[in-house]
Amino acid sequence: MHSLHYDGTDPKAHWDLDGLARTAGLAVVYPDGIGKAWNAGTCCDTAKINNTDDVGWLRALIAHLSENYPIDRTRVSLIGLSNGGMLAYRYACEHGDELAGIAVVAASRQVAQCQPAAPLTVVVVHGGADGHVPYLGSQWSPVLLTAITPVEESMAPFRAVDQCPLPSQPGDTILTDSTGVPWHAPESPLALSAGQQPGVATGSPAAPTPPAGAPTPLPDGLAATAGPPAVPTTTGPVAVRRETRCASSARVVQYLLPSMAHGWPPATGPNSFATTGVIWNLLAPARSAHPGPRM
Repeated sequence: MHSLHYDGTDPKAHWDLDGLARTAGLAVVYPDGIGKAWNAGTCCDTAKINNTDDVGWLRALIAHLSENYPIDRTRVSLIGLSNGGMLAYRYACEHGDELAGIAVVAASRQVAQCQPAAPLTVVVVHGGADGHVPYLGSQWSPVLLTAITPVEESMAPFRAVDQCPLPSQPGDTILTDSTGVPWHAPESPLALSAGQQPGVATGSPAAPTPPAGAPTPLPDGLAATAGPPAVPTTTGPVAVRRETRCASSARVVQYLLPSMAHGWPPATGPNSFATTGVIWNLLAPARSAHPGPRM
């Protein structure tokens, strides 16, 4: 589902879902929001002003497709960017038992009431430099004319229904490469001269011993802050992945791209991220609690 002021031609041209469909055997549909907007709650534009029933329309569309094409009604997922991701959140809040999962890119949950009826997989991809839908939210967006819900708050109802604890352990937060695979700094052991201690270069003072009672540093240079986790200034890692093991079979996975602004991450270049492939790897095994709607 496209972002605000766009239509279905944008994701078709830039997200490579068609390529995925050909290789993985999917059916992909690119709906158009009326007035190039979706009613995701407090956002956005004419769809919100006119109270367009986009959730009801999507349910009817899914029912129509399942009646006329060989669609597995337990494997329906929604993928949305920005305003489209906001609508995916809303649909999942209201009819989550009919979805295998959702993937939201640069989006926030813009409905206050959210009690998903059953566990579902949720994949979140967000840029740390997103100024339109900030990771930490915003009390007021002059562009979208609404408050923006923080990413962690947006995800909270789905962590609850999926029975996933908040990421708190060191292993819950890891660095990944552009394909979402865990990244590890390359080892480059130093040649040791006689009497030299490992890890201390000749002529350099040894690292001071932390004072008693000092907090233990987090691994991989991750800062313990209330905001998005930071990435150390080294080459290689592209994203920070946060995930905990859920008691249900669903998964809640977040990828933060620290230098990424608002939009779908680029497929090539130094800060590229294989968004479509990463999303599909997580959504492919997911199944909904109940089959999707019928007409």
